[in-house]
Parts: sequence; C-alpha cells; structure tokens
Amino acid sequence: MIKKIYLYEKMPDNLEENGMPINDWRDLPEITRIVNSTFSFYGNYQLKGFNAKKIKRKMFIKAYTENGTYQYFRIKTAKKNLNGIAIIATHIGYEANRNFIKSAYVANGNGKQIMSKLKDSLAFDQNFKYDSDVTTYHQFTAKQVNPIEAIIGSNGGNQNLAGVCDAELDMDNYTLILRERIGDDNGFRIDLGKNLASIDETIDDSGLVNRLFLVGGVPDGTDYDADQEPVTFAYLSVAGIDEDNVQIGKRENGECKTIDDLKKWGQSLFDNDRIHEPKVTHEVDMVMLENTIEYSSLYKNIVSLRFGDTAYISLKTLDIEVKERMIEYVWYPTICKYKSIVLGNDLGMYTSSIETQVTNVRKNLETRSDELINAVINATNWITGSKGGYVLMRPKNAPEEILIMDKPDANEAKKVWRWNLGGLGYSKNGVNGPYGTAITQDGAIVADYITAGTLQGIKIRAVDNEFAIQLYNGKLKFLKKSGNSEIEMAAFAPTYVGEDLQGINLIQNPDYSFALSSKNQDGSYLNVLEIPKDSTATDRKLKLFGKVNIEGNLYVNGTEITGNSGGSGEIPGELTTEKEKNAWAIWSFFKSLGYSEQSVAGMLGNIDAESGIMPDTDQLYGPAYGLVQWDGSAYPLYGPNEKNGRLYVQNLLRKAEISGDYRNITTQIKLLEWCMHNGQWIGAVNPLSVDGFKAETDINNATYAFLKNFERAGVENLAHRQAQANYWYNRLQGLDPSSGTWRNPVHSQYAITQEWDQEGWGTPGQIHGGIDVASIPSGSTPNVYAARSGIVKTVTFDSQGGNYVIVQHADGYWTYYGHFGSVNVAAGDSVTTDTVLGVMGQTGLATGVHLHFEVWSGGQWQRVNPRSVINF
Repeated sequence: MIKKIYLYEKMPDNLEENGMPINDWRDLPEITRIVNSTFSFYGNYQLKGFNAKKIKRKMFIKAYTENGTYQYFRIKTAKKNLNGIAIIATHIGYEANRNFIKSAYVANGNGKQIMSKLKDSLAFDQNFKYDSDVTTYHQFTAKQVNPIEAIIGSNGGNQNLAGVCDAELDMDNYTLILRERIGDDNGFRIDLGKNLASIDETIDDSGLVNRLFLVGGVPDGTDYDADQEPVTFAYLSVAGIDEDNVQIGKRENGECKTIDDLKKWGQSLFDNDRIHEPKVTHEVDMVMLENTIEYSSLYKNIVSLRFGDTAYISLKTLDIEVKERMIEYVWYPTICKYKSIVLGNDLGMYTSSIETQVTNVRKNLETRSDELINAVINATNWITGSKGGYVLMRPKNAPEEILIMDKPDANEAKKVWRWNLGGLGYSKNGVNGPYGTAITQDGAIVADYITAGTLQGIKIRAVDNEFAIQLYNGKLKFLKKSGNSEIEMAAFAPTYVGEDLQGINLIQNPDYSFALSSKNQDGSYLNVLEIPKDSTATDRKLKLFGKVNIEGNLYVNGTEITGNSGGSGEIPGELTTEKEKNAWAIWSFFKSLGYSEQSVAGMLGNIDAESGIMPDTDQLYGPAYGLVQWDGSAYPLYGPNEKNGRLYVQNLLRKAEISGDYRNITTQIKLLEWCMHNGQWIGAVNPLSVDGFKAETDINNATYAFLKNFERAGVENLAHRQAQANYWYNRLQGLDPSSGTWRNPVHSQYAITQEWDQEGWGTPGQIHGGIDVASIPSGSTPNVYAARSGIVKTVTFDSQGGNYVIVQHADGYWTYYGHFGSVNVAAGDSVTTDTVLGVMGQTGLATGVHLHFEVWSGGQWQRVNPRSVINF
C-alpha cells in the first residue's frame, strides 16, 4: 500500500488529522534517522506538481516511518532545481531546540526526574512532553544551552545527558523520551555468508583489549598520611586467549578497594562493554539486496529489523559472532521500505554535537539535490550520444542479440540493455542480470517500478495463485480463483438512481466476509469492522470491535442513544467514570449468566485489586496483563510458557475462539468466563466448583473463593479485596439503566453539606426539602447541568432561592436548582443532561457557594428525596 505524505501550513491540534496530500514526487522521498543524531526528511517534488506552489519553508510535513507511526517534520528549505523542488525537513522534535535552558541542576535523579527538570527550566512553554525510562540515578547540569543540545549535543562543553545516562533520545512527534535503549533484543541472528556487493563490512580491531592489567583504589582503613599503593590485579583474560592473539590493556577504577571488586568490575568490561570484540559496521544497500535473487531470504530477514533493534552477526573472516544494532537507516515513507541501513556496535561514533550533525545532514541533502540535477543533465547527454556508450552485436558474424553497455567489454559492463528474440531488458548488475525491467517477446512489461503520467487501459488485473484484483468497466472486484473459474467475493461499484451517478458502494457477496482491521507491530491483526459471511441483503449484519467513538448523535431504531445516562439502556447514569462503567459491564455480563450479585461482587473486589478494573493494564515490572492479570509464565492454560502477558492473553483468545480486540473490556470479560470453566478454577477452597461459586450469597466468602480458586494467591491482602467487593456490591446493587435518564447535576468534585430531611433555614422542625451540593475546592463556581432531559418552566429570582431554575420532566417529575451565580437558559428551552443550566453561586439565602437541588414528583413543590433517583 502506498502511504501518503501530507502538508500543513501549521501543526494541527489533533495529530491524527490528515492535511493536504502531496503525491507528485520526482523520485521516492526519504527519511534518514541516526541514533542520538539525525531525524530528517528529504523529497524532490515535481515543479509542475499539483501542490508545487503551496510548498513553502516553515510549513510542516507528515510522513509514515519504519516503526508504524506517522511523524511530523518542519520544512527547513524548499529549493528549486531544474525539474523539481528539493524539500529538506527535520523532525518536529528538533523544534524543542528553539527553547533555552538558563540553568538546570539535578544532584541525584533518574532519567524521568532529570527530563522533568529540563522541562521545568525552559524559557517558555511548548507542547513537548519530556519523559524517560532510565531508572539509574545520575548528577546532571545543563547551563545556558538549548534542550536538544543538552540531551544529545555538546551541552556547552559538558557531557550531554545521553552520555551521562548511557541512553538514547527517542522522538515521537511532541514526545521526547530518554530511553535506556531504543529497539529490542529478540535474539535475531543473521548469517551473512560470503561478503555481498550490497553489504559493506568494516572491521576495526585496533582498539580491542582481551587481557587486562587492573588498577583499583587504596584499600579502606589505611593510613592516608603515608604513601599507599592501590590494589592491582594482573591479569584478567577472556577465555581462549594465548600469546598468539593476546592484546593487553590497562584499566583503572578508584572505587574498587579490594581484589574481588576489581576483578568483578574488570569482568563487566568484557561481559557488558565487550571491549574484547572488534568495532564493526555493516552498511546494507537494501534495494540492491532485495533485487539479488540469491539472497532474497536474507533480505526478508533483515527487513524485519526496526530502528535500535539488536542483531547477532557472524563474521566469517574472524570466525566470531558480534552483537550489532540498527544505528542508522534511510527509509522510503511512501512504499514503506528501507533504502539502506547501518548495523554497528560502536555507538561512540554518534556522540558529537547535534548542531554539527544537523549541519552535515543539510550539506549532504543539498549535495544530493545538486547530484539529482547533474543526473538529469547526464541522462540527456547519454540519450543524445554526447556521453558515448558501447553497442555490441553478438555473435559478431550472425548476430542474434544487441547489447548497449556502459563499458566496451561485456564481462566488465554493469549497466546493460539486452535485446534479443526473448525481449528487451535492463540490468544494473551486468549482462547476466537479474533484469529488473523487461519487455518480453509476447508484449508483457515486467518492472519493479513504473512511473507514468496517465495509465489507461480496458482492464487491469493483479493476480496470485488464489486471489485476483480486477479493475474493469468501472468496478474494482476482489476475486477468489477456483481452477479455471473465479468467484467474486466483494466489489467497489458505482451506484446510480436512474441515469444519475450517486456514489460508490462496497458490495459484499454471501459466504465471503469483508473486514477493516488493525495491525500490531508483531504482524498479528484483529478486525475493527466486519460484514460477516452470512450477511445478505435480506438479513444484513455488521460487527464492530474495540473502542467505538461516536462524535455526534447516535440513533437506534429512531431512538437517540446519548451515551451518558441510564436512558441508553446500557449504563446507569450514576456511573460516569471509565472504571465504574467497566465494573457495570462485568456486573451485567455475569448476572446475565446466572451468577449471584454477591459472587460478582467477589470477582470485582479481586479485579479491582489486580488491575483497577482497567483491561489494558500491564503488571508493573512483571509478566501479567489484563483485568485479572493473566500470567502465562508459570502455569499457562494454553502452552507454551509465555512471559509476555499481552501475548498470553491473545493466545488464550485464539484457543477460546473469542474474537475482538484483546485490550477491550468486552473481549476480556468473555475470556474471564471461559477461563472459569477451562482450567483456571482449581477448587482449592469452598465453594469448590464454579457452579457453587455462582450461587454464593456471602460476599466475603465469594471474594476469598475467587482469590484462592481463580487467582491462586495468598491471603495477605484479603481484607482489602473484601472491602472492595462490598463497596462494589453497594455501588451497583439495585441500579437499573432503563429506569430513566437521571444524572448528578454536578459533574465536578463536590461535597453534600445538607441532606433533604435535615432541618432547613425556615420554620424550626421543617425539613430541608432538597440536597445542598457544595463545590470542591470551596468557593469555586463549577457548571450545573440538568439532571434529566426536559423543558425549562421557570427562570427567576427570589430572596430565599436567589437565581433559580425549574425544569419539568416526563413521568410527572420536576427539578429545582437554587442559588445560581448566573443562569444560561430561558423558560421554554429544551435541555438534556449535557445542558449547562448555569454557574453555581450563593445568591439568595446562602452562606456559601453551593447548589440547592430538589426533586418533585406528581406536581410542583411535591418534594421527594433526590437520592431516590440519583445516587449522590
């Protein structure tokens, strides 16, 4: 799939927003990224391209990167050449360098604390988030420098933060993350075999040390008035070293006061710093490697690497294996392929000033623009003959083919056009190919890439062994091949009313599904939208998976679903937080399966302790994941052992044949029920069986049973879990989502200062008649919302209620809102639970800012306790 590149006059507030697509590139745009250095974009846009006049310096570009995300770049230059506009842009992260740090000092902090200090010390606020996963503690000073300069640059002559923490700066649009390392080490191995023309291997063993003379510090407890010799050890060696290959070096560490400490530190130089291994880089031309038939499998392996990932490389010349990382790449963002990558183990080469690096990249890119101009001129000269060229007919006396070459000798030529009865082809690898572009004798054109203006034809087909895509007669069809016949699975087709074209339809045929899916980094994917196989025009079906966000109004069979109240038929209006809604989903699901309310409460008490009732939750520094923190590292229900909780949950879902996004609450609830009956429940304590648990009516016993039988855990925090279980029972028991659209009129933090049945401010002995809701913090003036949909009947003022509003609702209900500071509605207005009636105040008979709220039933002033309809 071709990924578009988008242009923006300014950065959008929503980074998911797509800007103006710019498609008319002279050649493939490139993104270059180097560890702790360059992150830049280069492209050559056609002078006569559709948006050529709109491209300006300081605008922004969004392009797709190798890690599966869109990243933003700011255009630094837009330079015209003979046939295009050379665009040079740097990643938006470098915009943080427009800021300045006067002084920032951290005496002893981890990466997150130091990054936070840098942000707090900025001259002005920017959108950037400063973060880190570095857990070690360091002292760091940044003084009178720009932020990026302090992190990966020269830092005013001091060691930069990346060097202090031995870390790497990762940029994700507005997020700057100081990481212990970018990328992963998944044990990926590459056997390069013989040295390829597409891989340039450089080995530097001049600085390696395989035997150490170690010097430590002066032992503790010695007389420092006398000259004391430090501890030494001679010699510490790598296994297998003899006099033929030994290379001795001296290393000192004054912190080591004993021989054992000194030897342990010396061994770490071999184990961690790998000082006995040579410095190695492999520069890989991915385009050349992809088009080398003999090494296509090697290309498929290398292309799976991501920036910062580790690869173990076999060096045949030295008969050793070294650990390298992808420290640099050039990426084609439109076709999602690497142009080239650099694998290496010498990160010290990437520690120079960021200003120097950016300057070098700018020079390199501008040089590339000049080379592009020269290439166009050279191409013209070649074609017109001013550059020469060599033509060979062979065999000489009775020629059967013609060769047009860059050298007179066919054995030495690299760039070759070859024309014979089989067709016409071009090779950049010599006369024996491979030929990436060809016109065969039967008229077929074979090419890796075709650049064209308007491509016009009667029928266009893309075919593999079992599948075909066909564009014909205005329809784009997706076909399944079956022998000599083809079955249409789905098609995009124009739709007409009479002779008028109305639009485009995607038409799914029965027995074949259509889906839109989301893909993970590991290549797995799950559906977001699906038209299932059994959907027909007379029985239409659609499935949605994951989190569905509706912006605007949603109607089901003509009834609006508001999504924020019990009137939706799904969630009671009293439950407003995501955690409460997740708890209600579990409560409703298991009750529908016959579980007692007490047993479900026992589940919720345990789930709250495990994950906070949030499905997409990883265990902190552990292998577990999800609502109940599924853990496949020790006793997986479905093998093999899996230390990654996310992968384990996905394995279980496949085993259980449960579809849906594994991160979704609905999907995980189904998996929880499946696990109850498929080995997770071990029957250690009463009730021993799942059916017995379903019927349990003692909340505390249900909590204990779930902890021991399902969680298989100790009872150290049993009391806390039982308290949580009782809380959720009291919170959810008796709620009915279909009982009305009531909602608390105060959506912010609040405190109840007087109940409805307490004595009021009027006649002694007279009940209050409403509930007083005060804001937190005291004196603040939050918005007050309608507690239910209805019609505003009264907006007025009196000396007791101050500014007050009365709303009439269905079923004979009314609500009263008193002491407003200001009112936003008028009599006759229709309101919903999202309507702001006014601002909380203290007008009328009030000693402080609060809302006096009443509910009437059967007529005006027929007061009932507001708690009968709203759970404050």
